[in-house]
Amino acid sequence: MTKFALISVLLLLSGLTGCLGSDDGFEWPSPTEQECSILVEYNLECEVYISGSESPHYSLINPETGDLWIIYLSGFIRSWDGESMTEIVDLSSITSRCHMEQGLLGFAFDDDFINSGIVLLSYIEKGPCEGDNKSDLIIASVNVGENGLIDKSTITSLRVIDQPYRNHNGGQLLSIGNNQYLLGLGDGGSGSDPHGHGQDKTNSLGSINLFSYTDGEVKPVLDETNQDPYVLHYGLRNPWRFSLGLDNMLWIGDVGQNCWEEVNLVPLNETRNLGWSTKEAYQEFDKNADCESDENTIDDNLTYPITYYGHQDGNCSITGGYWMDWGPESLQDGYLYGDFCTGLMWILKEENGIWNSDYIGAAGGMIVGFGKGLSDELLIFLWTGNIISVK
Repeated sequence: MTKFALISVLLLLSGLTGCLGSDDGFEWPSPTEQECSILVEYNLECEVYISGSESPHYSLINPETGDLWIIYLSGFIRSWDGESMTEIVDLSSITSRCHMEQGLLGFAFDDDFINSGIVLLSYIEKGPCEGDNKSDLIIASVNVGENGLIDKSTITSLRVIDQPYRNHNGGQLLSIGNNQYLLGLGDGGSGSDPHGHGQDKTNSLGSINLFSYTDGEVKPVLDETNQDPYVLHYGLRNPWRFSLGLDNMLWIGDVGQNCWEEVNLVPLNETRNLGWSTKEAYQEFDKNADCESDENTIDDNLTYPITYYGHQDGNCSITGGYWMDWGPESLQDGYLYGDFCTGLMWILKEENGIWNSDYIGAAGGMIVGFGKGLSDELLIFLWTGNIISVK
């Protein structure tokens, strides 16, 4: 078993359960020491890839330079070439951090980036931290100059999405080719989906959005009536991460509330209702119900998770995940995911038509995201600011 000491986070095991989705002044825990620990049969080693003290959570390889671009909730984008870090842009002056779930949330390189130099961004705009939320989610474009840095003056707002509360923002952007992109959006926040956004297809919240970006404009791709034209999949609470797998199947990790954390698998281009807030996993959702409730009637109009797990032993919030068609051989051909609070990780693989989750190990801290390194290493982004490589 491979271990090393690193800065991690004190787990408030009972206090965190179900609290991460609230907008009620939740007090986040403080850092402490812990260890990364991977089961020996996976033949993997953990190392500190990049140490830090901020909030990195997502990365992509720059298609022109081959460097690793890393985004931070604090509003920074930085580039790593394997030896040194370069600041690409500082957007902290336009990005809200009133809540731990706010900030610079996602980015994607334009499909024609080598010629256009355009990067798409999603972030929560700056606003007052007192009173009701006034900060919306912004989809914007920005240009990379000849010096390889983002020119902040070129930021152009393309779409504004109203956020009634400060949490459940989602915000991941994912290019799927042909100038089309996916955007994950939470249900608007607070707790228990007070406005019913999850089951309301006439608004963009609580869903995976599909849009095109061409000629400097964001436009819906779908031609559906009686619904928001951006909505592809709905019935989601907070799809913090999603990943495209084999045969155009989309893996969605959806953060639960009271009881269950979900892994969903849906056809990319066939709209599905994933149940929130009628259901939490297979259980009828009731914010006052016991997690052992047997109210589990099946609704044929809903798509249920392919796997899910509860809040036992300190688990609290799923961090999806990647379909692993790259990286360490022992993890390939499976869906990798972990839990934010405990740092535990699993790999979900199919055998004879049955999907089974196997425990991999513990990351050594609170997991906020996964990524791909310069040499196809698996990267784990920890809430402490450290980035861990597994290879």
